[in-house]
Amino acid sequence: MARARSLWRAAEDRLYPTLISDPSSYQRGIAAIQAVVAELRRRCTDTQQLIAAEAAPDELLAAACPGGTVIPADLLVAVACGMADREMSAEKERRRRAEAIETARAAGRPWVVLAGPERPTALNDGRLVELHIPSGTLLEATVDPWSGEDWYRIDVILDAADGQHNVQSRSFAEREDWLAEYRCCRADVEAGRVGPSAELS
Repeated sequence: MARARSLWRAAEDRLYPTLISDPSSYQRGIAAIQAVVAELRRRCTDTQQLIAAEAAPDELLAAACPGGTVIPADLLVAVACGMADREMSAEKERRRRAEAIETARAAGRPWVVLAGPERPTALNDGRLVELHIPSGTLLEATVDPWSGEDWYRIDVILDAADGQHNVQSRSFAEREDWLAEYRCCRADVEAGRVGPSAELS
């Protein structure tokens, strides 16, 4: 699957610059991609089925683009498979998060980890995402050794359950300061205060 995804990304890298450079074929090209993606949605439920569909492109394209297409068949199918695969992955992740939230809610737990380790102390690279279920507030702790002097970051995303993007952020150079602020943020969210601390901006 990793090899297939790599090839699909490479196909996108080849195709999109050519579409952008030729405005006359851009809309037709995008329409063809969307048609193939729609057909893949009807036929496939996982990545293995996408790979199988890619191996038999004639039948797929006959159903999706009966009038033909300006895009080479192998390129078109590869790009559509990549898009469909990302859609499937996003939907799988959405279901996983929903199930985790429901499990935590049923157990009476106010917090649920949506990504990363259970505690920020276990984080050396990447991120931890926790949701406070009663308020819908997301608390994200990030460690990025490539970000410069301030490796450590905290984001508090208010009203995340309502689709809002009210984000309060702060970066830290010292791990101890970052962990201390994370604990403060968590306590403030639990206490119903709007933001993690007056110092966050």
